[in-house]
Amino acid sequence: MDIKVSRGIYLTQISEADKPSLLKYINDPDIYNYTLKIPYPYLGKDADDWISFVEESRLKERVLKHWAIKNENEELIGGAGFHSKYGKLSHKDEIGYWLGKPFWNKGIMTDVVKKVCEIGFSELNLVRIEATVFSRNTASKKVLYKSGFVLEGTLKKFYFKDDKLIDADIFARLR
Repeated sequence: MDIKVSRGIYLTQISEADKPSLLKYINDPDIYNYTLKIPYPYLGKDADDWISFVEESRLKERVLKHWAIKNENEELIGGAGFHSKYGKLSHKDEIGYWLGKPFWNKGIMTDVVKKVCEIGFSELNLVRIEATVFSRNTASKKVLYKSGFVLEGTLKKFYFKDDKLIDADIFARLR
């Protein structure tokens, strides 16, 4: 089932047919530099593993928590979802997202994050949605502020990536 986000943008389940677009847009050093778990280069096996994970997670939890972001041409241009960080029965979860570079600075991700939060609050019965981003990721922080999140603090040396300790800012939005 497609979920309308804004004019020409919607959320849906990722499928094998999305693999070429996934590889095209996610395989970018700038996306790698601002995310923790997306590898670079992003290979076909990584895409296969992700597509399988989303389907297995949907079947296990009986709810879709990871969406493909698609445009009016039905092309995958990004992804967003919940990490199930605190377990299936928790009142809180963490949101994650990425968007292909040609679609940056168009307001798409702000609309997507707002819609994913709506789903989290209404359908997943969440009370608290968190987002933890690298402190240097100013674009992502703007998205969060515009989506109703509040900065709760900076977590010093919170992540370890590429042999470096990275500070992170934690944001939250409450129902």
